[in-house]
Amino acid sequence: MSDWLPPGLFVYGSELAAAIGGRLGRRLVGDGQAWIDMPRRLGTADVPSVPVPWGNGALCVDLGPDDVETWEGFAEVHRDEPDPEAVAVAAQEWRLPVTPYRRLPAASSGRLGAPAVNEPIGTTSIDGAKVVDLTSMWAGPLCTELLGRAGAEVHKVTSAARPDGLAGTPMHAELNAHKTVVDLDLRLAADRRSLDQLLASAELLVTSLSPRALANLDLLPEQLCARHSRLRTMAITAFEPDAPECDWIAYGTGVHASAGLGWLDDEPRAPAYSYPDPLAGLHAAARAVDQLAGTAPPHQRVSLAGAVAPLAARAACALTRDARTDGNSHG
Repeated sequence: MSDWLPPGLFVYGSELAAAIGGRLGRRLVGDGQAWIDMPRRLGTADVPSVPVPWGNGALCVDLGPDDVETWEGFAEVHRDEPDPEAVAVAAQEWRLPVTPYRRLPAASSGRLGAPAVNEPIGTTSIDGAKVVDLTSMWAGPLCTELLGRAGAEVHKVTSAARPDGLAGTPMHAELNAHKTVVDLDLRLAADRRSLDQLLASAELLVTSLSPRALANLDLLPEQLCARHSRLRTMAITAFEPDAPECDWIAYGTGVHASAGLGWLDDEPRAPAYSYPDPLAGLHAAARAVDQLAGTAPPHQRVSLAGAVAPLAARAACALTRDARTDGNSHG
């Protein structure tokens, strides 16, 4: 397994954790590096999907077990297309989690410095707030676990028929330690009604489903407002709502690739594990606390791509400095 991770990752994660610690208390949040390095700390890291050379670049093909046959058929149809960007767009139409490995420009308009989560004066109490957790894997469960540690009453909706991809691992146990598990299969009408009953008394719904999946389940904010006018929502997605990729399916490695952080050297590189997930989870937790406190808009969307933007901006600045230094040394 590759041990490579973007430079500055743990410093940035520590800044995020400190910002959230200002809301919930440092003791509850803990150390940012510990949350980011969970797969290696707990021995649950998988071999990441390696870059797939394609035409004049590379693709991140981050398939689930149900995607393999579809990908094989897709790849055969598009094997003569040389542009990874065009292939990724076409793959998304097949609902395949495929993204291009992009090169990070030497100059970037991305945000620099500290993450955009303002630290309030004093801590915020969310003790007893009822939160419904409709997330899986890492980003969403980290967000709701931090809320649970701070005293929120978190109801984790999962399905024995379609378990979380981390189920049975030490990581899953740590990310869901402060939650009440509710077994619901949302493919069933009766279980969807049970979820709606749960939402009737909830203050916040946290999801990590795609916008298309949320719409199919009547869980978009505009769909929920008529039934639960007081319910706040936090959606964790792969990309920002105003991005061309806003509806794309992607996981952390795919966001790593598309953000340019996978091509800082002469060739594309996969990360040791999906580090965009904990960054997004920390961002989401900070915003969720503000939502529960009534100091942030009731409906929020946090993306993995938005969470890594400051990290990409810092990497771009480093590339620019290196280029200038190299140019001066040869001047």
